Amino acid sequence: MRRLWDKEKSVRLISLSPYLIIPLTVLLATWKLAFADRIIARGDLLLYFYPLREYASQAIREGRLPLWNPYTFMGAPFLANSQVGFFYPFNVLLAWLPVEKQVSVSIVLHLIIATLGMYALSVAGLRVGRLAGLTAAISFGLGGYLGAQVEHLNQLQVLSWLPLEVLIVLHVVSCVGQQATNARRNTQYVLSLSLLIALQAFAGHTQSLYICLVTLSIVILTQLIPQLWQHRRSSSPHPLISFFPLLLLGLSGILAALICAVQLLPTLELSRESYRSGGLSFGEAAAFSWRPWVIARALLPTYGDPLFPEYVAYFGVAGLALAVLGVMPERLEIRDWRLNAQSPISNLQSPKLIACILVSVGFILALGVVTPVFNVLYKFLPGFSLFRAQARWLVVFALGMSMLIGQGTQALLNGPSITTKRNWLLAWGVLIGLVLIGLLVGVRISPEAEYATLPARRVWLSWVATAACVTSLVIGYWLLPIPNPSTSSGRNPQSPIPKFAYAMLPLLLLIELFAASQFQPYSRAADRQALTSLRPSTAHLLAGQALTPGPSPGGEGRVLALSGLFFDPGDLPEQTLIYGKQLNKDELYDRVIASKHKEILSPNLSLYYGLPSVDGYDGGLLPTRRFVQFASQFTPTPKTGALDGRLREFLKAVPEDKWLAQMGVQYIIADKTADVFVDGVYYDLFTQMPLGQQADVELSEPYSATTLGLVLSGTLPTQPFQVIVEFADGTRAATLEVQPAQFKPYQSYWHLKLNWSTHAQAHGVRFRNVPTPLTLMGLTLIDATDNSFMPQQPQSTLAKLRLTYSGDVKIYENRAAAPRAYWADGMPASLIVDEPEHIVIANPLNKIGELTLRDACYPGWVARMDGIETLIDCTDILFRKVALPKAAKEIVFTYEPRPFRMGIFVSIAGLLLWFALATVSFIKRAGMLICL
Repeated sequence: MRRLWDKEKSVRLISLSPYLIIPLTVLLATWKLAFADRIIARGDLLLYFYPLREYASQAIREGRLPLWNPYTFMGAPFLANSQVGFFYPFNVLLAWLPVEKQVSVSIVLHLIIATLGMYALSVAGLRVGRLAGLTAAISFGLGGYLGAQVEHLNQLQVLSWLPLEVLIVLHVVSCVGQQATNARRNTQYVLSLSLLIALQAFAGHTQSLYICLVTLSIVILTQLIPQLWQHRRSSSPHPLISFFPLLLLGLSGILAALICAVQLLPTLELSRESYRSGGLSFGEAAAFSWRPWVIARALLPTYGDPLFPEYVAYFGVAGLALAVLGVMPERLEIRDWRLNAQSPISNLQSPKLIACILVSVGFILALGVVTPVFNVLYKFLPGFSLFRAQARWLVVFALGMSMLIGQGTQALLNGPSITTKRNWLLAWGVLIGLVLIGLLVGVRISPEAEYATLPARRVWLSWVATAACVTSLVIGYWLLPIPNPSTSSGRNPQSPIPKFAYAMLPLLLLIELFAASQFQPYSRAADRQALTSLRPSTAHLLAGQALTPGPSPGGEGRVLALSGLFFDPGDLPEQTLIYGKQLNKDELYDRVIASKHKEILSPNLSLYYGLPSVDGYDGGLLPTRRFVQFASQFTPTPKTGALDGRLREFLKAVPEDKWLAQMGVQYIIADKTADVFVDGVYYDLFTQMPLGQQADVELSEPYSATTLGLVLSGTLPTQPFQVIVEFADGTRAATLEVQPAQFKPYQSYWHLKLNWSTHAQAHGVRFRNVPTPLTLMGLTLIDATDNSFMPQQPQSTLAKLRLTYSGDVKIYENRAAAPRAYWADGMPASLIVDEPEHIVIANPLNKIGELTLRDACYPGWVARMDGIETLIDCTDILFRKVALPKAAKEIVFTYEPRPFRMGIFVSIAGLLLWFALATVSFIKRAGMLICL
């Protein structure tokens, strides 16, 4: 009895061991995020998800709903942007952690969920043993595709639930036509699947949710078509019953939509206002298709090969070999050393068929515009034209390949026949040849320079070494007989090879994937201070904001960041000295780039710091159509795609004064990369001014000097002209005659120095009778006695730019910044309450007429004058304006989106319906157990 108990206990422990091995393996692979207090400090995580999660988490901790974001795009909906993932349960639970920590925990957690889900799908759905299921799970969770997507946090969150959804769908399909298809079980399937779909919808990556729903439909159709073919020749249950799984999938989707209405309805409204409304152009939708010339290297572990993350889809060389074996047609039975437990799914079509179809569909759709299928789907498949990055269909390919790897592992452990082993060896040789040809041809035909050469020597040597080991094992399996599992000794009388030797290929795969995981994005992690530490320029802006009097400055002092990343931070030696020993070369590089992003306030770091910005970045439904139309007036249209923020990438110079005024710009960030030193004197080339025949230039910083230094561009004058320097005392001026011979070439500019007799404080310069078109690029006042100087920013009639900070970058303050709110006569209006969703403007002078607020105009904003609602017009394309026919003490703007209010009631109803169905199902099950 004791021995029996011990055996049963051992059996239970063995059955539970994968649920311990899988999380432990993922934790070890992601040890830098899980244990080393590191973060990923680059890409979309740095510039998009950290800011979003910080703003959302702050709102959760404060117990409020962040409906509006005043810090990017001059105001934009926040909660309506589904990528925020505000209602996603795991985001809510982690909101009390520091934002950099909660993102790292979320990455590790969802990799574990994806891996465990794939294990459950393999064992409970695809009729393989525990070791085969473990191999399939690690292939999916630590394989190339999912790991490469961790920088797209919400995409990982959505895709991690896909294997569990497929498992539920397979259970639904397996019950068609059986007595088990009863109301209770169907209710359970609908409840489970709707809950997973709702989680995915709340996570917020719409394209990934779309791909998952298409994948589930493919799995169902894979099973339905053979069943309909069989029903055609038989009189067994009506063929229409085969469509029952599609009905259950539809019901699950409807219930999930009801639960998620609080998110979906505001998002639907935003989609109508988005620049993407009506779908993407053919070129935009085709962007980021899987490149044919990278396929071969994309199927192999990167080992540091700088392959674009969207293209990565490796499973290891051993994984490819096992997938090839998994395709081989042979009856699959569970005959390994796991428990002899049978899968509850017994009437499915071949799991290999499902896997092969998923591999084929994912491969073809990922190629995007390369295949004619894309053109057909773009025109006829609903929703297909709304998304770009077609390479993301590789997740379907990854799911199918992981299934095949599990099937191949099981076949190997069972002992394939001589014919299967021979076919496997031949197919493996063909695949090796195709991959080799793909690598060489891809290098020759690649139009992209980064793929026009083979990867680094250590990378392809690793491929060769692994391929040699795998090929040796495949040949060995062909030459040597597989031991009979029924032999108690674990040895075949004809072979001295022990039984565990035939698990060496799966073991090699696990080792290979673990080694490759150390080159995944989650293993390239910098220190937390790469995000949390302040840079001097950002600290300067925050200090200025803190000293600004009045209400919360959520919209005052807007920033226009025009600087690029083409500069070295001044503390580069210090960063290298402090962090060079604890970070590798790539991680230190990421840290340095992150410091530059923070220095120039790249979108959307303004949201992270709470600094209002003109610019922004989303890549989804934002910016709105109105923002794009407004910005297109002064921003060159991109050659491909649409203008979706990131204005610094398109603006070559500061916009004209009228645009700065309309946007209420107070600060401009620029770098020094275009500035020049001539004869030891610094010239600030940021502010440029066409001179024409006559021009008056007001100087930003009056300075006592003896010399005026000029840097100009344009046609060399052939005739003299006059430059008049005005002094601060107003009693005299120096009239200087400029001769063509005085112009000295410097780089692509002309350099000119003009002297007067004694020290004097110059505050203005007038150009008269300029004979040729010239542009004033830079102007500096110089004291020739000690060679000191003061660079100037030529002032125009509207903007009064003054350099207030000079470090790695420059910050200019517009001393004539237009007010955020103003009356029809141009007089500023006073904001007495300035909150994201609530703005109160006082009217102490009882003004009437029009009031303009330079915040983005969007449905849901309501204006009230002394409590009486009034109409909001959209003026200058983007901003809000109200008419005051009579005086009012205060005007209140409140964001009250109707779709959100409706969504709350619908979601509550959906949750009540879900719990009611769950309760009924539980009561029926309990009643059945009592009867038994």
